[in-house]
Amino acid sequence: MMQKNDDSEKSLLNVNFFGRWDLGNSAARVCAPGSGFSFLFEGPSLALQIEGEARFWLKIDNGEPVEFVTRERKWYQAAQNLQDGVHQALIQKMTETEFQSISLFQIQPQPLPQKSSEEPVLKMEFIGDSYTVGFGNMAKDPVTGTAFSTTDATRSYGALAAKKLGAEFQINAYSGRGLVQNYGNVAPNWTIPKLYPYTLGGEAPLHNSPLWDFSQFSPDIVCLFLGINDWQGEGPHPDAGAFDSAYSHFLDSLRSHYDNAFFLLLSTDVYPQNYLPERVESVLAREKARGNSDISHLFLATPRNSGLDFHPNFQRHQEIANVLFQKIECFLRKKKLFNVF
Repeated sequence: MMQKNDDSEKSLLNVNFFGRWDLGNSAARVCAPGSGFSFLFEGPSLALQIEGEARFWLKIDNGEPVEFVTRERKWYQAAQNLQDGVHQALIQKMTETEFQSISLFQIQPQPLPQKSSEEPVLKMEFIGDSYTVGFGNMAKDPVTGTAFSTTDATRSYGALAAKKLGAEFQINAYSGRGLVQNYGNVAPNWTIPKLYPYTLGGEAPLHNSPLWDFSQFSPDIVCLFLGINDWQGEGPHPDAGAFDSAYSHFLDSLRSHYDNAFFLLLSTDVYPQNYLPERVESVLAREKARGNSDISHLFLATPRNSGLDFHPNFQRHQEIANVLFQKIECFLRKKKLFNVF
Protein backbone atom coordinates (compact mmCIF):
# COMPACT_ATOMS: atom_id res chain seq x y z
CA MET A 1 0.00 0.00 0.00
CA MET A 2 1.07 3.56 -0.63
CA GLN A 3 0.10 6.37 1.66
CA LYS A 4 -0.28 10.02 0.69
CA ASN A 5 1.55 12.44 2.97
CA ASP A 6 1.26 15.80 1.21
CA ASP A 7 0.05 18.58 3.53
CA SER A 8 -1.05 20.68 0.54
CA GLU A 9 -4.00 18.34 -0.04
CA LYS A 10 -5.39 17.44 3.38
CA SER A 11 -8.41 15.71 1.89
CA LEU A 12 -6.22 12.86 0.63
CA LEU A 13 -4.27 12.40 3.82
CA ASN A 14 -4.75 9.00 5.44
CA VAL A 15 -5.82 7.39 2.17
CA ASN A 16 -4.22 4.04 1.28
CA PHE A 17 -3.72 3.71 -2.48
CA PHE A 18 -3.08 0.40 -4.23
CA GLY A 19 -2.01 -0.04 -7.82
CA ARG A 20 0.01 2.56 -9.70
CA TRP A 21 -0.98 6.10 -8.71
CA ASP A 22 0.70 9.43 -9.34
CA LEU A 23 0.27 11.21 -6.02
CA GLY A 24 0.57 14.87 -6.92
CA ASN A 25 0.06 17.96 -4.77
CA SER A 26 -3.51 18.62 -5.86
CA ALA A 27 -4.75 15.25 -7.12
CA ALA A 28 -4.03 11.54 -7.31
CA ARG A 29 -4.02 10.23 -10.90
CA VAL A 30 -4.46 6.67 -12.10
CA CYS A 31 -4.85 4.62 -15.29
CA ALA A 32 -4.32 0.99 -14.28
CA PRO A 33 -7.34 -1.32 -14.09
CA GLY A 34 -8.07 -2.90 -10.72
CA SER A 35 -6.32 -0.10 -8.84
CA GLY A 36 -8.09 1.65 -6.00
CA PHE A 37 -7.96 3.21 -2.56
CA SER A 38 -9.35 2.73 0.93
CA PHE A 39 -9.82 4.89 4.01
CA LEU A 40 -11.78 5.39 7.22
CA PHE A 41 -14.34 8.18 7.56
CA GLU A 42 -17.00 9.26 10.00
CA GLY A 43 -20.47 10.46 9.10
CA PRO A 44 -23.71 9.53 7.33
CA SER A 45 -22.55 10.27 3.77
CA LEU A 46 -19.53 10.17 1.46
CA ALA A 47 -18.66 12.28 -1.60
CA LEU A 48 -15.70 12.06 -3.99
CA GLN A 49 -14.46 14.75 -6.36
CA ILE A 50 -13.23 12.90 -9.45
CA GLU A 51 -12.55 13.71 -13.09
CA GLY A 52 -12.37 11.18 -15.92
CA GLU A 53 -14.50 8.44 -17.44
CA ALA A 54 -14.36 5.30 -15.31
CA ARG A 55 -16.48 2.72 -13.54
CA PHE A 56 -15.79 1.94 -9.89
CA TRP A 57 -16.96 -0.46 -7.23
CA LEU A 58 -17.63 1.15 -3.85
CA LYS A 59 -17.87 -0.98 -0.72
CA ILE A 60 -18.74 0.49 2.68
CA ASP A 61 -17.87 -1.70 5.66
CA ASN A 62 -19.23 -5.20 4.99
CA GLY A 63 -22.00 -4.06 2.66
CA GLU A 64 -22.55 -5.16 -0.91
CA PRO A 65 -20.40 -3.35 -3.53
CA VAL A 66 -22.21 -0.60 -5.43
CA GLU A 67 -21.15 0.56 -8.89
CA PHE A 68 -20.77 4.22 -9.77
CA VAL A 69 -19.62 5.97 -12.95
CA THR A 70 -17.54 9.13 -13.26
CA ARG A 71 -16.97 11.48 -16.21
CA GLU A 72 -16.62 15.26 -15.90
CA ARG A 73 -15.00 16.80 -12.84
CA LYS A 74 -17.59 17.17 -10.09
CA TRP A 75 -18.59 15.84 -6.69
CA TYR A 76 -20.01 12.32 -6.92
CA GLN A 77 -22.29 11.23 -4.08
CA ALA A 78 -20.88 7.82 -3.23
CA ALA A 79 -22.92 6.95 -0.13
CA GLN A 80 -25.60 8.45 2.06
CA ASN A 81 -27.97 7.59 4.91
CA LEU A 82 -25.27 5.62 6.70
CA GLN A 83 -25.44 4.85 10.40
CA ASP A 84 -23.55 7.08 12.79
CA GLY A 85 -19.97 6.11 13.53
CA VAL A 86 -16.73 5.32 11.73
CA HIS A 87 -16.90 3.50 8.37
CA GLN A 88 -14.39 1.77 6.09
CA ALA A 89 -14.57 2.67 2.39
CA LEU A 90 -13.00 0.63 -0.41
CA ILE A 91 -13.11 1.99 -3.97
CA GLN A 92 -11.75 -0.11 -6.83
CA LYS A 93 -11.47 0.82 -10.52
CA MET A 94 -13.22 -1.62 -12.86
CA THR A 95 -12.17 -0.14 -16.19
CA GLU A 96 -8.97 0.40 -18.13
CA THR A 97 -7.95 3.97 -18.99
CA GLU A 98 -6.06 3.71 -22.28
CA PHE A 99 -5.89 7.45 -22.95
CA GLN A 100 -5.19 10.21 -20.41
CA SER A 101 -6.00 9.41 -16.75
CA ILE A 102 -8.51 9.57 -13.90
CA SER A 103 -7.99 12.19 -11.17
CA LEU A 104 -9.14 12.05 -7.55
CA PHE A 105 -9.11 15.56 -6.04
CA GLN A 106 -10.95 15.49 -2.73
CA ILE A 107 -12.90 13.28 -0.35
CA GLN A 108 -15.60 14.49 2.04
CA PRO A 109 -15.62 13.94 4.93
CA GLN A 110 -11.87 13.88 5.29
CA PRO A 111 -10.40 10.40 5.85
CA LEU A 112 -9.36 9.49 9.38
CA PRO A 113 -5.98 8.11 10.46
CA GLN A 114 -5.77 4.33 10.46
CA LYS A 115 -3.26 1.80 11.69
CA SER A 116 -1.08 0.11 9.12
CA SER A 117 -0.75 -3.67 9.27
CA GLU A 118 2.66 -5.12 10.03
CA GLU A 119 1.62 -8.60 8.91
CA PRO A 120 3.59 -10.00 5.95
CA VAL A 121 1.32 -10.18 2.93
CA LEU A 122 1.89 -11.99 -0.34
CA LYS A 123 2.32 -9.48 -3.18
CA MET A 124 1.55 -10.27 -6.81
CA GLU A 125 1.78 -8.42 -10.11
CA PHE A 126 -0.02 -9.26 -13.35
CA ILE A 127 1.48 -7.90 -16.58
CA GLY A 128 -0.25 -8.39 -19.90
CA ASP A 129 -2.79 -7.21 -22.44
CA SER A 130 -6.60 -7.20 -22.72
CA TYR A 131 -6.89 -10.73 -21.30
CA THR A 132 -5.20 -9.50 -18.12
CA VAL A 133 -7.27 -6.29 -18.06
CA GLY A 134 -10.45 -8.39 -18.05
CA PHE A 135 -11.58 -6.76 -21.30
CA GLY A 136 -15.27 -7.45 -21.95
CA ASN A 137 -15.42 -10.18 -19.33
CA MET A 138 -18.95 -9.30 -18.19
CA ALA A 139 -20.48 -9.22 -21.68
CA LYS A 140 -23.33 -11.65 -22.30
CA ASP A 141 -21.97 -12.51 -25.75
CA PRO A 142 -19.13 -11.42 -28.09
CA VAL A 143 -21.08 -8.63 -29.83
CA THR A 144 -23.23 -6.95 -27.17
CA GLY A 145 -21.99 -3.93 -25.25
CA THR A 146 -18.81 -1.87 -25.25
CA ALA A 147 -15.44 -2.34 -23.62
CA PHE A 148 -16.30 0.39 -21.11
CA SER A 149 -19.64 -1.12 -20.11
CA THR A 150 -18.59 -4.79 -19.96
CA THR A 151 -15.07 -4.71 -18.48
CA ASP A 152 -14.56 -5.41 -14.78
CA ALA A 153 -10.89 -5.73 -13.85
CA THR A 154 -11.86 -6.64 -10.30
CA ARG A 155 -13.27 -9.88 -11.77
CA SER A 156 -10.29 -10.61 -13.99
CA TYR A 157 -8.29 -13.80 -13.46
CA GLY A 158 -5.51 -11.89 -11.68
CA ALA A 159 -7.79 -10.13 -9.20
CA LEU A 160 -9.69 -13.36 -8.53
CA ALA A 161 -6.53 -15.41 -7.98
CA ALA A 162 -5.03 -12.73 -5.72
CA LYS A 163 -8.21 -12.66 -3.63
CA LYS A 164 -8.12 -16.45 -3.22
CA LEU A 165 -4.50 -16.17 -2.08
CA GLY A 166 -5.13 -13.21 0.23
CA ALA A 167 -2.57 -11.20 -1.74
CA GLU A 168 -2.04 -7.55 -2.48
CA PHE A 169 -1.76 -7.09 -6.24
CA GLN A 170 -1.23 -4.78 -9.16
CA ILE A 171 -2.61 -5.19 -12.68
CA ASN A 172 -0.32 -3.47 -15.18
CA ALA A 173 -1.93 -4.43 -18.47
CA TYR A 174 -2.58 -2.65 -21.75
CA SER A 175 -5.21 -3.76 -24.26
CA GLY A 176 -4.04 -4.37 -27.81
CA ARG A 177 -0.36 -4.18 -26.88
CA GLY A 178 2.26 -6.82 -27.51
CA LEU A 179 5.79 -7.60 -26.50
CA VAL A 180 7.36 -6.80 -29.88
CA GLN A 181 4.41 -5.48 -31.88
CA ASN A 182 0.86 -4.37 -31.12
CA TYR A 183 -2.37 -5.74 -32.56
CA GLY A 184 -2.93 -4.29 -36.02
CA ASN A 185 0.34 -2.37 -35.56
CA VAL A 186 -1.52 0.25 -33.51
CA ALA A 187 0.80 2.75 -31.77
CA PRO A 188 3.86 0.70 -32.85
CA ASN A 189 6.28 2.59 -30.63
CA TRP A 190 4.28 1.88 -27.47
CA THR A 191 4.50 -1.83 -26.78
CA ILE A 192 4.10 -3.31 -23.28
CA PRO A 193 7.84 -3.02 -22.40
CA LYS A 194 7.75 0.65 -23.51
CA LEU A 195 4.63 1.49 -21.46
CA TYR A 196 5.51 -0.57 -18.42
CA PRO A 197 8.06 1.76 -16.70
CA TYR A 198 5.50 4.59 -16.52
CA THR A 199 3.07 5.22 -13.68
CA LEU A 200 0.25 6.21 -16.05
CA GLY A 201 0.10 4.14 -19.22
CA GLY A 202 -2.62 6.33 -20.73
CA GLU A 203 -0.53 9.47 -20.26
CA ALA A 204 2.87 8.07 -21.28
CA PRO A 205 2.47 8.61 -25.07
CA LEU A 206 1.44 12.20 -24.26
CA HIS A 207 4.67 12.66 -22.24
CA ASN A 208 2.55 13.41 -19.19
CA SER A 209 3.45 10.54 -16.87
CA PRO A 210 6.22 10.18 -14.31
CA LEU A 211 8.27 7.02 -14.23
CA TRP A 212 7.05 4.47 -11.72
CA ASP A 213 8.93 4.21 -8.42
CA PHE A 214 9.50 0.47 -8.16
CA SER A 215 10.34 0.74 -4.46
CA GLN A 216 6.62 1.35 -3.84
CA PHE A 217 5.65 -2.25 -4.60
CA SER A 218 7.90 -5.30 -4.68
CA PRO A 219 5.96 -8.41 -5.74
CA ASP A 220 6.82 -11.93 -4.64
CA ILE A 221 5.23 -13.40 -7.79
CA VAL A 222 4.98 -11.77 -11.22
CA CYS A 223 2.61 -13.33 -13.75
CA LEU A 224 3.32 -12.36 -17.37
CA PHE A 225 0.66 -13.06 -20.02
CA LEU A 226 2.45 -11.63 -23.06
CA GLY A 227 2.45 -12.31 -26.78
CA ILE A 228 -1.21 -12.71 -27.73
CA ASN A 229 -1.19 -9.52 -29.80
CA ASP A 230 2.19 -10.39 -31.33
CA TRP A 231 0.85 -13.68 -32.73
CA GLN A 232 -2.86 -12.87 -33.24
CA GLY A 233 -4.31 -13.10 -36.75
CA GLU A 234 -2.65 -13.80 -40.07
CA GLY A 235 0.46 -11.69 -39.49
CA PRO A 236 3.04 -10.61 -40.29
CA HIS A 237 4.31 -11.86 -36.95
CA PRO A 238 7.60 -11.03 -35.24
CA ASP A 239 10.71 -13.02 -35.95
CA ALA A 240 10.72 -15.86 -33.42
CA GLY A 241 14.26 -15.12 -32.27
CA ALA A 242 13.46 -11.43 -31.84
CA PHE A 243 10.40 -12.32 -29.75
CA ASP A 244 12.38 -14.66 -27.50
CA SER A 245 15.14 -12.09 -27.09
CA ALA A 246 12.66 -9.32 -26.26
CA TYR A 247 11.00 -11.54 -23.65
CA SER A 248 14.33 -12.32 -21.97
CA HIS A 249 15.30 -8.66 -22.06
CA PHE A 250 12.03 -7.69 -20.40
CA LEU A 251 12.56 -10.34 -17.72
CA ASP A 252 16.04 -8.96 -17.06
CA SER A 253 14.53 -5.50 -16.67
CA LEU A 254 12.03 -6.85 -14.13
CA ARG A 255 14.80 -8.63 -12.23
CA SER A 256 16.68 -5.34 -11.98
CA HIS A 257 13.69 -3.94 -10.03
CA TYR A 258 12.66 -7.04 -8.08
CA ASP A 259 15.38 -8.93 -6.21
CA ASN A 260 13.49 -12.05 -5.15
CA ALA A 261 10.46 -12.35 -7.42
CA PHE A 262 9.29 -15.58 -9.03
CA PHE A 263 8.19 -15.20 -12.66
CA LEU A 264 5.28 -17.25 -13.98
CA LEU A 265 4.95 -17.08 -17.76
CA LEU A 266 1.41 -17.66 -19.01
CA SER A 267 0.37 -18.72 -22.49
CA THR A 268 -2.72 -19.88 -24.35
CA ASP A 269 -3.84 -20.89 -27.83
CA VAL A 270 -3.88 -17.97 -30.26
CA TYR A 271 -6.06 -18.01 -33.37
CA PRO A 272 -5.44 -19.01 -36.11
CA GLN A 273 -1.79 -20.12 -35.78
CA ASN A 274 -0.88 -21.48 -32.38
CA TYR A 275 2.62 -19.97 -32.06
CA LEU A 276 2.51 -18.55 -28.54
CA PRO A 277 2.85 -21.66 -26.31
CA GLU A 278 5.91 -22.92 -28.21
CA ARG A 279 7.51 -19.49 -28.07
CA VAL A 280 7.00 -19.26 -24.31
CA GLU A 281 8.47 -22.76 -23.94
CA SER A 282 11.44 -21.53 -25.97
CA VAL A 283 11.81 -18.51 -23.68
CA LEU A 284 11.65 -20.79 -20.63
CA ALA A 285 14.38 -23.05 -22.03
CA ARG A 286 16.47 -20.00 -22.87
CA GLU A 287 16.13 -18.66 -19.32
CA LYS A 288 17.00 -22.02 -17.76
CA ALA A 289 20.08 -22.21 -19.99
CA ARG A 290 21.09 -18.78 -18.71
CA GLY A 291 20.97 -20.14 -15.17
CA ASN A 292 17.70 -18.52 -14.15
CA SER A 293 15.68 -20.83 -11.89
CA ASP A 294 13.18 -18.17 -10.80
CA ILE A 295 10.75 -18.98 -13.60
CA SER A 296 8.05 -21.38 -14.80
CA HIS A 297 5.50 -21.70 -17.62
CA LEU A 298 1.77 -22.34 -17.22
CA PHE A 299 -0.44 -23.05 -20.24
CA LEU A 300 -4.04 -21.85 -19.85
CA ALA A 301 -6.87 -23.33 -21.88
CA THR A 302 -9.18 -20.63 -23.28
CA PRO A 303 -11.44 -22.44 -25.79
CA ARG A 304 -14.54 -20.81 -27.29
CA ASN A 305 -14.21 -17.46 -25.55
CA SER A 306 -17.60 -15.77 -25.34
CA GLY A 307 -16.74 -12.41 -23.78
CA LEU A 308 -16.77 -9.21 -25.81
CA ASP A 309 -14.87 -9.54 -29.10
CA PHE A 310 -14.24 -13.21 -28.20
CA HIS A 311 -12.24 -12.43 -25.08
CA PRO A 312 -12.52 -14.64 -21.97
CA ASN A 313 -15.80 -14.10 -20.13
CA PHE A 314 -16.21 -14.09 -16.36
CA GLN A 315 -16.61 -17.86 -16.18
CA ARG A 316 -13.37 -18.34 -18.12
CA HIS A 317 -11.57 -15.87 -15.83
CA GLN A 318 -12.79 -17.88 -12.85
CA GLU A 319 -11.43 -21.07 -14.41
CA ILE A 320 -8.06 -19.44 -15.12
CA ALA A 321 -7.94 -18.04 -11.58
CA ASN A 322 -8.55 -21.51 -10.13
CA VAL A 323 -5.73 -23.04 -12.21
CA LEU A 324 -3.43 -20.16 -11.31
CA PHE A 325 -4.33 -20.45 -7.62
CA GLN A 326 -3.47 -24.15 -7.59
CA LYS A 327 -0.14 -23.53 -9.32
CA ILE A 328 0.86 -20.72 -6.96
CA GLU A 329 -0.38 -22.47 -3.83
CA CYS A 330 1.77 -25.46 -4.73
CA PHE A 331 4.76 -23.19 -5.32
CA LEU A 332 4.26 -21.42 -1.99
CA ARG A 333 3.99 -24.69 -0.13
CA LYS A 334 7.26 -25.90 -1.63
CA LYS A 335 9.09 -22.66 -0.98
CA LYS A 336 7.42 -22.03 2.37
CA LEU A 337 7.56 -18.31 1.67
CA PHE A 338 4.57 -17.55 3.85
CA ASN A 339 2.94 -19.39 6.71
CA VAL A 340 -0.56 -18.77 5.37
CA PHE A 341 -1.74 -22.19 4.13
